[in-house]
Amino acid sequence: MSEIRVGQIEARLDRLEEDVREIKAMLAGLVPIIHRIDATLPHLATKAELAEKPGKTYLWMVLGVLIVAYAAGLAGLAVFLPHS
Repeated sequence: MSEIRVGQIEARLDRLEEDVREIKAMLAGLVPIIHRIDATLPHLATKAELAEKPGKTYLWMVLGVLIVAYAAGLAGLAVFLPHS
């Protein structure tokens, strides 16, 4: 390799190393913030807890079944009640 090419590679590596140092410093600054959020908001639901909750479709289906059961009960009462 020519010296120019080696110099370009070394310059790119130097920039890359500087960028990595900046990223590490930024992440180190975020760690206390993340710990503080975790300590002050432990009541928030996790993704796993949210996945366990029923969806809107399921809730509408349950409501529909309850309405049908209620209507069937009323119809059954109407059949067995004496007619005037």
